[in-house]
This record gives sequence, structure tokens and C-alpha cells, in this order.
Amino acid sequence: MIVAESIVIILLSTALFLALIVYLALDQENRDRWSSIAFTVAIVGGILIYGCINAYVVGGSMVAVLRTMIDIVRMFGGVNRVDDFSKLVDGNTGWILLFWLIHFFAYYAMVSAVVTILGKSAINKLRRWLFRVRDIELIYGTDDNAIAFGKKLAANKKVSVVFVADDSAKENEIRKLGGVLYTDEIATKVSPKFLKRLSVKKGSGSIRLNALSEDADANISYARMLLKTLKDCDIKPSQTQLVMLGREESDGEVLFNTEKNYGYGAVKVFDRAELVARLLLQKYPICNTITFDENCRAKENAECMLVGFGHVGQEILRKIVANGQFEGSSFHVMVFDSAIDETNGLFKMRYQSMLDNYNIEFSPSDGRSIAATSYVMQNAKTLKYIVIAVGDEKTGREIAHGFQEILRENGVSMPIYQCLKDKVYAYRIGKERKKSAIYDAEILYTGTLDQLAMEINHYYCGDDGDIKKQWTGCDYFSRMSCRASADYLQTLFRRLDITEKNMDEESLENLAKSEHLRWCAFHYSMGYSSMSDEVKEKRANMYLEDKKVRILKDTANKLHACLIPWEDLDALSDFENRYTGKNVDYKQSDRDNIITVKKILSKI
Repeated sequence: MIVAESIVIILLSTALFLALIVYLALDQENRDRWSSIAFTVAIVGGILIYGCINAYVVGGSMVAVLRTMIDIVRMFGGVNRVDDFSKLVDGNTGWILLFWLIHFFAYYAMVSAVVTILGKSAINKLRRWLFRVRDIELIYGTDDNAIAFGKKLAANKKVSVVFVADDSAKENEIRKLGGVLYTDEIATKVSPKFLKRLSVKKGSGSIRLNALSEDADANISYARMLLKTLKDCDIKPSQTQLVMLGREESDGEVLFNTEKNYGYGAVKVFDRAELVARLLLQKYPICNTITFDENCRAKENAECMLVGFGHVGQEILRKIVANGQFEGSSFHVMVFDSAIDETNGLFKMRYQSMLDNYNIEFSPSDGRSIAATSYVMQNAKTLKYIVIAVGDEKTGREIAHGFQEILRENGVSMPIYQCLKDKVYAYRIGKERKKSAIYDAEILYTGTLDQLAMEINHYYCGDDGDIKKQWTGCDYFSRMSCRASADYLQTLFRRLDITEKNMDEESLENLAKSEHLRWCAFHYSMGYSSMSDEVKEKRANMYLEDKKVRILKDTANKLHACLIPWEDLDALSDFENRYTGKNVDYKQSDRDNIITVKKILSKI
């Protein structure tokens, strides 16, 4: 009996030690696999062992079945009938070893469950205690993209990652990445108790809400609920930040803190489709597909093709127009979409001026149609940029591979890009496709995508101000304008290897002309139109009555007189100077912008 008790103690201790090692060394999925194997072996072995014992002791009856079930349950609690089994096998050492092995698996399954429960509790308590000393990264939503984003944030050991969702389906994944999940109403309805739980109080603690749900309306709803609770608890706006996928122009402005309106101290609201389009053009700029001479003048035309014209496709077209303009180059884009006549009504109404001023053609044909494949075949030697945005990854991949075959048959090797709602794929012949996602924390979290845009805005607002405050205080259009300039110029400068030494006067002039083309394209892509001579004269007379009137820009009606060819800018400058008495030189403004961005790039 003493020997049996000693063996039980040894096996229990070994099982406990092994369970601790497995808990610390393996992730949740592998721990569960080990426990499942141990439990299965113990159950099957227990049925065989105790079934035989009870058949031998009691005989074949229902009593033997019931006693077997009870013995199996007791086995997990450390109780055994080794003496009865020893009599059954006549003390055979091999069978006795099997008996104890089965019990070891039972002991391991039992202590593993206990260790897991206690471990989860201890880890959760530790992570909640860290709320007191760490900033809070609050993530609303637990889809795969939100989890991936949380992993990026969790790499920063100075923050605590907290998820809020309506269910606990992703709890194990969140625990593995080092986060905490709350599903109760205190968190989902954002009561004051939730802020207390997160150790956020007036003057103490910092919280950033990352509202990344697929549902833009749910994002803003939760952001508003949290904002109301923050205000009720007298939390300072400087303690709060917001990163949200939604509608930048409408949602971002109302959630930002101002003198008249309580809001988040810093706000980044991104339209998902616009962010995908920006990501595409920054990762794979059109200028990289074109050759330039030694004076920064393009030697080839920007021939582009776009397949798919849904929300993402429409944003991509606008970005292609704004980023595909270069001095010395003509621009053309061909758009294919079988449902284009049913889906582009609002787009045509909003951006008719852009469509009127640029060589953009539409074909109501699928990307797999004869029309599309024939177009690739006929233009294989001149096409520079092909983007697929059909919404379905499988279909887009099929189209991309088909186009690659056509290009290869024509001796052309060029990448083809597929854009989905949250990622960009680059297909290259003979290489694995490359993925870039908008949920990369470096884009949404650190603001890498906007670094140069913030610097440009800082320069124009005044170098003595705070760069982040100036940026968050920008209106929607100003942010978009700075981003457009930054996205275009940093990639163009990188392509041309611009330095202080090699930008001579002729290069500066060509770059200034390209910048004017870019500026015009951006404004057209934002819905602006050129101002007529009649409107210019009318606004000039308005200026004489009220010096606050901008003669050449009518924001309310989206009109701008500078939307003209480079050659006509001198006359326009003279027109404005006659009324204002100033010394405006719009050509020089483009030159100055090139010099300014160059200085900023050399600094950062």
C-alpha cells in the first residue's frame, strides 16, 4: 500500500511538473492538443482496465458497468485499484507498468486543466494590474484584421492591448498575443466602470481607441459612446486618441476636440478604400514605371489600365490621376467593368471635371472578356501600370495570371497589382505574390504614411508650432492636399535620386511643371473645376468690397482659377496682383514647393 501511495505521489508530481512546462513552453493550441491526447488515452485505458477488474471481481452485470464508470472518475482524482489489478494479472510487471501509465495520463489531464485555469486567472490579473502603469490600446472589434493589428501593437511592451467585442470567440487568440478581452455590457456600452477598470481617470492614464470593425457605423457609434463617458468622467482630451475606419470628411471633424466641442485629443479617421489606394500608390508609384532624362523630364507616357470600378476601384482611379502626371508625359487610363454603367453614376456627377480634363476611357466589359484581353495584347509594349480591383480575390488572381501570360508572350515582364478592401497584392512572373495590408500598425498606429504630409503642413503653418497639433487641427481638405503632395513628391524624388547637388535650374523647372500638373490633377480628383473669366472678374470685384475674399478660389463651389496650363500662370498672377497689390507668382510657388519638400526630405 505504501509503495502504491508513493507511486501515486511521484506520478502526480511528474504530471504537475510536465503540465507547468507545457503551459509555459507551448501556445494555447498545442497545450489543448496535449491535454486532449492525455484525456483520450486515460478514458480508453480506464475503460479497459477497470472494465476487466470489475468483470473479474463483480462479474458480468450492470453493477460492473456502474462501478467501472465510478472508477474512471475516481482515477482522475488520484484514486486507484492497483491491488485488484495486480491480482487480475498475477503481478505481471508489464501489465502493472501499463496500469500506472494510464493513470499518469489521467493525472496529467487533471493537473493540466487546473494549471490552465489558474494560469489564465493569474495572467489576467497581472495584465489588469499593468493597466495602472501602461497606456491603453483599446481595440473595438475582433475580426482577423483587428487581431493582426493587435499583435503589432502588443509588440510595444509599454502598452496594454484591450479588445472589446460582443462574444468571446477569439479569447484564446487574444490571450496568446498578450491582450485582454471584455465582452460584458460594462465594456460594450462603455459605462464609467469600464474606465475605472482600465485605470483611466482625470489626469492619469492614456487611452487610444482603435475602432477597426468592418461596420463603419458601429465604429462611430462606439467612438461616440466612449467619448460621452470620457466627458462625463472629466477625462482630459489630451489623454485620448482615436484611430478609426470610417468616413474621414464627416466623422473625423465632429470627433476632434476644439474650443467649442469636446472630443478626442488626436483623431485619425481613414476611409478604407482611400487608404488602400494610397497604400498602392506609395508602395508601387507610377513614376517607377517611367524613364526620365537627366533633367527630370519624362521620356515615356503613363499608360494605365484599371479592372473593376466599385468603391475601391473609384478611389484608385482618382489616385492614379493625381499621381500619374509628369512633365513630358501624356496620361491615359482604360477602365474595364462589366457593370460600369450601373455603378458610376454618382462618381461621374462628382468628378465630371476630372473626366473631362483627362484621357479616361470606360469599357463595360469584364476583366476576363475578349475586350480586356485584346486590349492587353495590343498595348503590351506601352502599358505601364495595371491594377485589378474586382472585389473578389480569386477572380482577381485569375485575371492577373491571365494578363501575365499575355504580357510574357509579348516579351514584357511587369508587375500587376490586385487591390482588395484592406490589402494590396503584387504579382510578378516567377515570384511569390507580395502582400501589403492597411492594418499594418506602422500605417495606422505610428502615422508613417503621413509623416511627410505632416512635415509639409508644419512648414506652411509655421515652424514654431507643434507639428502634431497643427496636423490634427487641419481640416479635411488640407490634410488630403498635404498627403497628395507628399505621396507624389517623395516617390518622384526617390525615383530621380534628387539631391542638393544634382537639381540644376532646368531640373527644378521641370519638377515645378510636374508639381503643377500634380496639383491640378489632385484638385480635379477632389471634384474641383476651373474658374471661368466671368467668375474671376466677379470675385475680384467682391475682393474690393471685402479683403477676406479669395479671388481665385471658391471653396463652396469647388472652383479654382489656377487649374490652367503652366504657360498661363504668369497672366493669372498679374491678374490677381492688379487687384490685391501683392506680388504673387504662381510659377514660383510651384518651384518653392519643390525646394521646400526637398529640404524636408533631407531632414527626415
